[in-house]
Amino acid sequence: MADTTSRLTSLKARIIELADMAGSNREGEARALAAELTGELDRLMAEPPRQTDSKASQLSPPPRAPRDEVERCPVCTLRSYHYQRGTIRESEYGGHEAFYRCGSCAHEGWREIT
Repeated sequence: MADTTSRLTSLKARIIELADMAGSNREGEARALAAELTGELDRLMAEPPRQTDSKASQLSPPPRAPRDEVERCPVCTLRSYHYQRGTIRESEYGGHEAFYRCGSCAHEGWREIT
């Protein structure tokens, strides 16, 4: 990310230089610099994003299903909060979570699974 940031900062400085040239009588130089900047931006957009996080490179498959497919509902407190099959996703805080729905009060929500 730092490499991309420094490259984009350099591009920004050169774009400012291009704007200064456009006001003066250096039209040919401005066109050449514009073509060069366009090419560099195209190369930056074509590059795949680099993964710097070590966790991201060690992807593990999601767990198959929660240990208990029926839990106590956080709203009506009855033991009717059922795991909905096929709804496991990666949590934004790390780990995985599954979608549950209460058979009694119809409350729905995501719950962390272990």
